[in-house]
Amino acid sequence: MKKYLYAVCCLCLWAACQRTESQQKIDVDLDETEAEIAYSGFAESVEYVTLSLTDSLPVGGVERLYFDGGRIFVEDSGNGGILIFDGETGRLLRRMEARGEGPEEIRLNGAFCLNTYERQLCVFDKGDMKVKTYDYDGNFLSATPTEHFFLDMAWTDQERMTCFYPIYAGREQPEGVWSAHMSGSGVKQIDSHVTEDCRFHYFPVMYSRADDRIYYYDRNWDELSVLTADSLRPLYSFHIRQALPLAVKGRRDLSPQDLDGRAIVHHFACSEHFILMSFHTFHQSDMSRKDFTWMLLDRRTGRTTVSKSLKNDLTDAGDGTETHSLFCKDSRTWVRVDDSADDAIRLEIVHLR
Repeated sequence: MKKYLYAVCCLCLWAACQRTESQQKIDVDLDETEAEIAYSGFAESVEYVTLSLTDSLPVGGVERLYFDGGRIFVEDSGNGGILIFDGETGRLLRRMEARGEGPEEIRLNGAFCLNTYERQLCVFDKGDMKVKTYDYDGNFLSATPTEHFFLDMAWTDQERMTCFYPIYAGREQPEGVWSAHMSGSGVKQIDSHVTEDCRFHYFPVMYSRADDRIYYYDRNWDELSVLTADSLRPLYSFHIRQALPLAVKGRRDLSPQDLDGRAIVHHFACSEHFILMSFHTFHQSDMSRKDFTWMLLDRRTGRTTVSKSLKNDLTDAGDGTETHSLFCKDSRTWVRVDDSADDAIRLEIVHLR
């Protein structure tokens, strides 16, 4: 029995060491800034696409953005609705409103993703705890009850959906990252790196998808990993000088004083050679202040560049897009969004080197 326990302890220690040693550690100081991060340092060209809001209804903001099958899918951060656009013309094809009451409608959008294997929209409706699927034209297909709550989701193969809930739940439900068969055949825990201190909610995107590769950012530990249907492989561990300490994240009632001067990853996108992140810094004097800083990591050299300015120096529209949201279209393309107009959404398509 003692030998068995010793073997188990050694195995656990080995696994913990493997997790640590397989990661590259990156130091980030958001106060050590350069004048700008220029597009020419990581991109080769830029183009612009305009999505027309022909129904004269503005959006509150772009929460999610996906591309597939000649369509562009936008989640409205204002009301959780989903807009479907023609990928070539930018014409609005359909607006799927949230806060509906019918069984085929979206009551309260909790998460939204694409199942590119089946060419379906998937919505976690936390209003009635069901995962609802629609075709790419927005027509209802099915609704599957789920007993577990989650904050985000992604399809990792044809049969399994991966769910994200990196918040301490006190054993009331799965935590961390897990996969679930939509047939209802059970849950498989992928990563449960969640402790009682993991209580801080910050809702922007948790993963970035580049073709078949999914990058997951754990804001509890500031770790970036590659996700598959069965595993989470750590890539980088970021030591951010201004990060909110985990012990502070565990407080039940965080105050503006606790958050003052602290920063957290807002959006991120990954490619073979580069990782780009935006960080949101909190200020006690004005908690609504949008103070963002960019960080570019060259994965080939390990060099980081930090700046308040992300400048488009590749086109005549050198002012670029004044936004700190960032999305990934595919492994060679990132997208920034200007959603400030009432009648259109402007996409800045950045083709990477």
